[in-house]
Amino acid sequence: MESNDKNKMDRFSIFAKQTFKYYLVGACGVLVNLGLLYFLTDIIGAWYVVSQTIAIGVSMTCNFILHKFWTYRKEITEAKTLERYIKFIAISLLGMGILLGLTYVLVENFAMYYMHAAMLSIAIAGAFNYFANRKWTVGIKF
Repeated sequence: MESNDKNKMDRFSIFAKQTFKYYLVGACGVLVNLGLLYFLTDIIGAWYVVSQTIAIGVSMTCNFILHKFWTYRKEITEAKTLERYIKFIAISLLGMGILLGLTYVLVENFAMYYMHAAMLSIAIAGAFNYFANRKWTVGIKF
């Protein structure tokens, strides 16, 4: 029994550390995303949907690199980088659909300021991305 309890605590500790790292990387991605979104929309004058699409693409690639070399460094033992990147991008594109769709609905139907709508949408899409990437991209069972 004691060995089983220790195993559960070890797994929970690893989960907690990975979750913290994942969301810290995500926070960096949010800064890249929102900074680029603001720059492209308010400085360059691009439509916020186009700006956000570009910002998401840049932040997805930055996040993948940080997750590969930091968040899941110990869990990723084989070199399937291209396969993982494709899975990560596929999940991220689904998340981007959630993010863009929700941002559009909040801005166009509820007159929410686009930056506030983007922040809320990022939080929702981020939760989806975390669980999907943990399971499918990295292959960690819950």
